[in-house]
Amino acid sequence: MRSSRRAVAAAVSVSITLVTGVAVAHADGSSVLYVDNVATANCTDTGGSAGSAATPFCTIQAAADAAIPGDTIEIADGRYAGGVDIKSVGTAAAPIVFEAIGGTVQIVGTGSTGPALTFDGASNVTFGAATGLIAPSTQMNVWSVGVIGSSHITLDNLRVTADSPLAGVEIAGSSSDVSLTRSLVLGSGGGVLVDTGSSGDVISTNGITSLASGIEVEGASDTAVTSNNVTGQLHTGHTAGGQISVSAGSTGTSIENNVVANPAGSYPAVGGAIYVDASSAPGTTSDYNVEWPTGLPTKYVDSWAGVDYQTAASFTAATSQGSHDLVANPQLYSLATSDGSPPPQTDSANSAAPGMLSTDRSGMQCYVDPVVPITGAGSPDYCSRGFFQQRYATTVNAPATPIGALSVSLGSSVSQVATGNEFGNVPQSPTPAISYVINWGDGTTSAPIPGSSTEIETTATHAYAKAGTYPITDTAQLTDGTTISTTTSFTTAGSTYTPHGPTRILDTRNGTGAAKAKVPVNGSITVQVAGADSIPSDISAVALNLTVTDATGNGYLSVVPNGQAPTTSNLNYAAGQTVANSVIVPVHGGGITIYNSGTSGSADIIADVSGYFTPGAGNGYTAASLDRILDTRNGTGAARAQVAANSGIPVTIAGADAIPSGITAVAVHVTVADTTGNGWIAAEPDGADAPSTSVLNYGKGQIISNTVIVPVAADGKIELYNGGGTTPVDLIADVSGYFSAGSAALYMPIDPVRAFDSRYGSPSLPANGAQAYDLGLLKLPSMEDVIANITLTQETKNGYITAYPTGTAKPTTSNLNYAPGQTIGGMFILSTPSTGEVDVYNQSGGTAQIILDVFGYFTNA
Repeated sequence: MRSSRRAVAAAVSVSITLVTGVAVAHADGSSVLYVDNVATANCTDTGGSAGSAATPFCTIQAAADAAIPGDTIEIADGRYAGGVDIKSVGTAAAPIVFEAIGGTVQIVGTGSTGPALTFDGASNVTFGAATGLIAPSTQMNVWSVGVIGSSHITLDNLRVTADSPLAGVEIAGSSSDVSLTRSLVLGSGGGVLVDTGSSGDVISTNGITSLASGIEVEGASDTAVTSNNVTGQLHTGHTAGGQISVSAGSTGTSIENNVVANPAGSYPAVGGAIYVDASSAPGTTSDYNVEWPTGLPTKYVDSWAGVDYQTAASFTAATSQGSHDLVANPQLYSLATSDGSPPPQTDSANSAAPGMLSTDRSGMQCYVDPVVPITGAGSPDYCSRGFFQQRYATTVNAPATPIGALSVSLGSSVSQVATGNEFGNVPQSPTPAISYVINWGDGTTSAPIPGSSTEIETTATHAYAKAGTYPITDTAQLTDGTTISTTTSFTTAGSTYTPHGPTRILDTRNGTGAAKAKVPVNGSITVQVAGADSIPSDISAVALNLTVTDATGNGYLSVVPNGQAPTTSNLNYAAGQTVANSVIVPVHGGGITIYNSGTSGSADIIADVSGYFTPGAGNGYTAASLDRILDTRNGTGAARAQVAANSGIPVTIAGADAIPSGITAVAVHVTVADTTGNGWIAAEPDGADAPSTSVLNYGKGQIISNTVIVPVAADGKIELYNGGGTTPVDLIADVSGYFSAGSAALYMPIDPVRAFDSRYGSPSLPANGAQAYDLGLLKLPSMEDVIANITLTQETKNGYITAYPTGTAKPTTSNLNYAPGQTIGGMFILSTPSTGEVDVYNQSGGTAQIILDVFGYFTNA
């Protein structure tokens, strides 16, 4: 046993480093004190405004001196010299909290005044990282911490370093209820010292290594030493003791769930991995520990009341302690060649041990290994010993990799996973598999595939007869007799298109598809698509035209798969407007959800289906160079004459610009111009009955457009119809692609995602110029044509935009026309180069903000 030391009074130059993640936001007037000493921070330690966000304290000490119960001290990244002596007094209901924000905080002590961090007469103080969890971006490095005569101090998520002869952390001077948790303590001298007179302290879930005792309890009472990893070689000057030592008449000490390992296999003449002297043994309990003297069978395991014991069995027989102790390799540093079995601490702790935390140092709760027998106690009974909850679960790894539109390659393996750092827990070899059987999810099963002792056992390839989503189940028969499985969902490279209608499936004005009632702002409706008008149940996405009318306020609609929260937008509207836009949206559970967002009011919503996508046989997609096939203003594709009210005009698709015959649907951008009244435009197969649905609505003087997918009649034509008014209009149509049985590209729906928003970081549209936007950041595989919704807002002048692949010539067509201050959106099928970049040209003397949301893509892969 070493004599009691007062590290807190020794002279040493020390440093504290805090590394944290995102700062916690606080409203003005809350109980927050700020510390920031960089040159630009305008800091001061004096004056009435010191400690505010505008004029933070320059030193942590000044903040500690000013703190009152309930205060939080937020410390910005930087280097703080002089050490900190905390005498702050909080209350149980209103503790004082010190936390780092925004980077690395380094506290450097002076060479003559002692440790960097001291608590002297303090109470109800928490000192640690903001999250309370250790992670590469969230930790606090401390060199020598002293706690003197203080109570209810929480030290969480520290990294403590100390040179001999100091302890990394010393709790002394009649301190009580001090907790050191989820921390690393590294010392060439001692690790943690709980000194004479201290009581009720908790040393839990820490990693401690030193050349002297890792944890010493000397003359203290009711100390819990729980779930720590204690490693290190006891130096030659240490003549008696252990890596965990209890001495000098300590009472009520509990030592449970610890992992104690001596990598060098060197112990002093008297002592053990756990050492309890004769004066402390009557009041000490020790159990559920893992001890590993590096495989030296002639060395002792535990020393108890002056007697060294060579084995756990002899120790238990003589003392009734340690009945659940294990003398086994904890595999912290690959200390011995692993036989593939999980480490002994797995599923074997006593979760009811004093000082046991609900989460480990990385924030993990107790985790049950499905292969390892549960031998622990408490509730739950499958916690792991030491400061990591073991993640050595033996599982089958079945990564499904698409190699073509209808094929998948599956690498089958058995693997074990663990978290590692300087205190160990590196991955070990998995339990080998005798064989694998793969159920491909389409009614076929592989023959047993032989396994081996290697990590990647085999690779199998399977081709599916049709597009779809399939659950692949990989089952491994292990050498220990157990059978385990995993299931991977694999979706073939896309869905095919079937034209339909147009058919109205929603109209809140008359109760079609939903209740007869306007949808209020911040309300939503779910629309069942599968089964409506004979639409099949396995659809993956639906193409529809969305219309909002009778709006009493401003807002926007978001269409998402059933049950998802909205993160994108599809259609913006203002009070009194009737606005339409096309949507292609994934379908989940046979349905979609439409959200109405805005500031006030309500609106009627209409939805018309023009087609759907399924993972079976159907029509693929072929992109076409954006080509104008109709312009009644100059006689392109029809006579040079406006389309009269309540009449239609046939538009030839097949044969136009080398588009082949036999196509089933066309993606066409329709624009109405030269309007002298109000009305709507319908798009349908040529020869259809009088239309009952519309694809866009227009007002007097408007130029408005919409991209729609229109079924093509047997004669290769569609019809555009001018309805709902009394005045003629000019119509323009630009083809972007078509669907046919011979087209190769399949559609891959994705959960709607916002690709960029120039209001929040992305560049805005310049006047009379192009701006490139990178869709490759979405990491969509093999994307060639993207279904996207572009929204423009905050325009300063009239104009229009054209979107096209970066590196290609700008088309002579337009995508979206706008007026100043208007918020307007439209769906587009955007062709993209291999880089995924799209140029958007703004034909306007003013600037505009642009938002782009992506709903899916076509792929030939």
